[in-house]
Amino acid sequence: MMALFDSLSPKELVILESLVALTLTEGKSSTDNNVLGNFLTAVSGIILSIAAQQQNLESLKEKEKQIQDLQKQIKKLKNDL
Repeated sequence: MMALFDSLSPKELVILESLVALTLTEGKSSTDNNVLGNFLTAVSGIILSIAAQQQNLESLKEKEKQIQDLQKQIKKLKNDL
C-alpha cells in the first residue's frame, strides 16, 4: 500500500485525501463527522508516535554501529603502531 503513496505527487495525494474525506463524511451528521474526525486524529497521533519511536531506535542503532566501527579503527591503529 505504501508503494501507492510513494508514486503520488503532492497534489495527487491531496486530491486522494480529499476524496476519502468526502466519501467518509457524505450524508453523515455533524456529530458523526466530529466523532469520525476525532477517531482518525487519535489513530493518526498514535501512528506518528510509533513512527517517531521507530526512527529514534533506528538512529540509536546507527550510532552504536558508528561507535563500534570507530573502536575497531582505533584498535587497528594501535596495532599498527
